[in-house]
Amino acid sequence: MSLLDGSIRRRDFLKGGAAATAAVAAMGLIGCAPNGGSEAGAKETDADGMNPHVVESDTAILGDEGSWVTVECWANCGGRCVNKAFVKDGVVLRQKTNDDQEDTLETPQQRSCPRGHSLRQHVFNANRLKYPMKRKSWQPGGGENAHGDLRGEEGWERISWEEALGYVAEELKRVYADYGPRSVVCMGTEWQVLNLLGGRVEWNSTESYGNWYLAPIQMGTTVGNGFPDALLINDRLDMLNADTIVLYGINPAWHNGGNPSYYYRLAKENGTEFVFVGPDYNVSAAMLDARWIRVRPGTDTAFLLAVAYEMLRLDESGESVVDWDFLHTYCVGFDAESMPEDAALDENFREYVLGTYDGQPKTPEWAAEICGTPIEDITWYAQKVGKQDNVTLLHSYAPSRYKGTIDLPQLFMTVACMGGHLGRPGNACGSVFNTESANGGPRLVKLGNPSKSATAPNPLERPEICKPEIWRSLDEGVYYNRGGYRKGPIDNNFLPQEEIRFDPKIIVNDFHNPLQATEDINRGIKVFKKMDMVVDVHYRYTLTSQYADILLPCTTPWEGNLDKNKGELDVATTSTMRLSRFQCSRDMILVTQPIIAPMYEAKNETWIFSELAKLLDLDPSELYPISDIQSYYDKIAGAEVIDVDGVTYKTLVTITQDDIDAWDVEGEPQEGVISLQDLLEQGMYIVPREQGDNLGYIGYKDFIDDPEANPRGSASGKMEIYCQAKADSINGIGYAQEELKPYPTYHPSTYENSFSNWEAKESGTYPFLMYQPHYLRRAHTNYDENVWTQEAFQNPVFISAEDAAAKGIETGDTVLVFNDAGKVLRQASVTNLIMPGGIAMPHGPRTYLDPETGIDFGGNENMLVDANTQDEFFPHMNGYNSCLVDFEKYDGEALSADCMREPVLWTEE
Repeated sequence: MSLLDGSIRRRDFLKGGAAATAAVAAMGLIGCAPNGGSEAGAKETDADGMNPHVVESDTAILGDEGSWVTVECWANCGGRCVNKAFVKDGVVLRQKTNDDQEDTLETPQQRSCPRGHSLRQHVFNANRLKYPMKRKSWQPGGGENAHGDLRGEEGWERISWEEALGYVAEELKRVYADYGPRSVVCMGTEWQVLNLLGGRVEWNSTESYGNWYLAPIQMGTTVGNGFPDALLINDRLDMLNADTIVLYGINPAWHNGGNPSYYYRLAKENGTEFVFVGPDYNVSAAMLDARWIRVRPGTDTAFLLAVAYEMLRLDESGESVVDWDFLHTYCVGFDAESMPEDAALDENFREYVLGTYDGQPKTPEWAAEICGTPIEDITWYAQKVGKQDNVTLLHSYAPSRYKGTIDLPQLFMTVACMGGHLGRPGNACGSVFNTESANGGPRLVKLGNPSKSATAPNPLERPEICKPEIWRSLDEGVYYNRGGYRKGPIDNNFLPQEEIRFDPKIIVNDFHNPLQATEDINRGIKVFKKMDMVVDVHYRYTLTSQYADILLPCTTPWEGNLDKNKGELDVATTSTMRLSRFQCSRDMILVTQPIIAPMYEAKNETWIFSELAKLLDLDPSELYPISDIQSYYDKIAGAEVIDVDGVTYKTLVTITQDDIDAWDVEGEPQEGVISLQDLLEQGMYIVPREQGDNLGYIGYKDFIDDPEANPRGSASGKMEIYCQAKADSINGIGYAQEELKPYPTYHPSTYENSFSNWEAKESGTYPFLMYQPHYLRRAHTNYDENVWTQEAFQNPVFISAEDAAAKGIETGDTVLVFNDAGKVLRQASVTNLIMPGGIAMPHGPRTYLDPETGIDFGGNENMLVDANTQDEFFPHMNGYNSCLVDFEKYDGEALSADCMREPVLWTEE
């Protein structure tokens, strides 16, 4: 029987002269032939004329003529799953996931998602950048030489690497000399070479994290592994101890590929009840049979304030849902009895909720008008999260990517503290993001030193532009620097805003896709057309590439060489493959390998920036003091695994002198628990778990056991429901029109702003709130060109049945979604699983802009999101989801399926 039974029937997506190598690799060498046809190695057709596809490549795999290799799946999808490729003679024949071990609760197989399964189509796609390219009419020198008005509209000329890097170096020298470092704007990850020239302007925003990155440490939570409120939930085995798990704005089946959904399902099978809170009932909630608590998009603050009010009311009526001992022992600022020493206001959270200060008790009746949640659901939820049960409260960052949610993180923490749900088995509160989803705690196995990176810091003072206003700033030549956001007030990274005038001339980018992934695309295109030069380092032809002048093709993590008998050693360690991302989860590390030679004329990014440095008369060793292969080795050689005592770490990998010699690296032989060769063959190392072992983790347990010996990072050392540092940091920026309170309060939501007259309930010009869920078809803008996943996930706009009926729209109809920023076409998916008043347009698809009508046929939500979504208090925050639109049934030609659209490719002229 064939490994892949059935035929592939789709149009040939390989356009623009893609090489035959890419064609056969992308199709997996599965020997597709029309019905009734035959080819070498294929069985004759059966009675129905169907080809059963027992072909030569199947025989190669079954005969073990090649090898399965663990390969990188590098996009920021939140997974870090296991993907294996079967490689024979440098050709990828198949992909699979982890099936090499028994699948048990203690050591589950690490499954990958459809994006990972289709990665061949990404690596070998027709939109791969093959050669250095120059936009046809662009010339150096700036001004009219750039012919900026033709960006995105004309073809390309193939040039040599020498020419391409020469152009870039020449223009950088000219602009730095004539205009200074503020005239060069970096939107990529690398480009530290610019720091040796005097620095660069760069953007700064909370991106995915929304308002959750305001002041997590100051409030008593944390920044774990770079993520706010992370590494604080309990480990995967402890979830079985929860009576209730709340998924707040979470859809792990789409957002966190791999095993998280499996871990939640195990808890469900163990008797745990699930609750989902959000504006739509997603596939994860359905899988877990979760009770749906409906909350309109962006109105979660009103909902949770009413929950707090109900918890107080129920407790006073004798139901005993509030854990007063917890609030007075581990928290400050809940009531007058527990105020912190640094409090500047004689106010507390309890009295605010009861309406003492503003005359408005935060009752369910008050909240329901805003959040749309039935009053009985608010009361039920308040009872459910009380102290009497073991409750695990998990959140994504999506609910805080709205205007008006500045206090949501503090409020979410407050409700958890009211129930005492920290530091005990079955009780937790924290984020489920990226590799920490459903499995919190410190690493049981971890890699060595941080991945190789350039060592030259940006010397430019106050270089950051808040990303929500990036296009406006570049367009108008003025930006407001307010400091960085990641460390916040602890290191005084927030600064009083300062107006800085500049004259942007050059935009450089690598790996990212800023034009497609940043709000207000139409204004972004305008800005790109104004530049003297735009340079894009990438492996694929993105929207950003389309509007660039010089394209520098880089390799993917699949490309390189670890066998010096086959040529020069090469492994990617920069943008597309940071070695720190080898880490898969708390229990596991991945050790991936390159499996094919670099394609076409693509180069490793280290080589690109080193060669550019030479042309700029700089020393590349100032950027990259160690080689890529040395960095790769150091990461593996420094790996450690925890011992059975749950405390001591020991060396993971046994390395011999022969191993060191094979890679020509510096190192010493060492003894570990697994040989380097075995680790590379397995591609992973998993720490087995069992109930009752010493490897479990309960978030906040040390603090709860002994708060004086294990204080939190806040000023008081406790959970700060009243947090003076939070208020001072935001108020010190000088951006907001009003003072932010130290405790969580209500701020008007985008829903209320959708009315021209809230009191009279008169709808505004754009009465629908469009939010953008992540989608299983892609990871942000990555992988979206894969035809296989395009066929599986059609990327509609989701509309409530009530709103669709009012406009005469049915599922499958083409819908025009529009506002002042732009216009987008999508097919409608009409459903009863989304609340009226909101529509959901999945995040990340490529823009296919019709220049005549201004309509985007690709469905990119950032055609509609603009700078008006920037938070009123925290200017670093992208309020992507606070986008007001209208929609109507389209009276033009029906939109075809995305998988049938001709891809946008570079063309030589």
